[in-house]
Amino acid sequence: MIANLIVPVLNRYDLLRRMLESIDYPIRDLLIIDNNPHSSGQEQKPEPVGRMRWLHLPSNLGVAGSWNFGVKLFPHDPVWTFASNDMWFRPGDLELLSTASSDALTLSQHVPHWHTFAVGEAVVDRVGLFDERFYPAYCEDNDFERRVQFAGLPITRLDVAPGHDNSSTLKSDKRFQEKNAETFRRNVLLYKQKSAGMDMGFSWSLKSRRAGEWLR
Repeated sequence: MIANLIVPVLNRYDLLRRMLESIDYPIRDLLIIDNNPHSSGQEQKPEPVGRMRWLHLPSNLGVAGSWNFGVKLFPHDPVWTFASNDMWFRPGDLELLSTASSDALTLSQHVPHWHTFAVGEAVVDRVGLFDERFYPAYCEDNDFERRVQFAGLPITRLDVAPGHDNSSTLKSDKRFQEKNAETFRRNVLLYKQKSAGMDMGFSWSLKSRRAGEWLR
């Protein structure tokens, strides 16, 4: 059994439904973090899932913030498992993910590596959480992987090959595409600055949060 599956969503609830329907392995807790304040969505709990919680938020936490929120809500679990709303699991993917170690960052060996992944408690203990200054999306995964490597912790790559609709959040909303043109550049610059300065920290910034808003 997988202890938890944490899934942020901002739009394309039709793709989220497809992902939920692809779940074929027992999951104790499924957490949907709905970052769209205008959403009133709710889907049926998949049969293999023990408990499903759908959190409607008043504003967008962003990708890093959503992942961190999931870790904080299940603080006693040894591993946290994540999925994007626009991917779907192929038969056996979740069973393979259930083998993720509490001592490692577990990624797919197939591109895109971060559409579903797992983080062990030893990684969070040593490396910390995702840097929420990368808002609302992009480069938070690259930064975290860089920090895990610097800490000398293992990165396991499993033969998990989920299907996905790449960049579906952006492609379905022209406003998001326009906003992302600015926020992506800002995030890349922050990543380069952190890498050059050997900065292994993480934080939340009110300035970054306000400057990166897509929904206003």
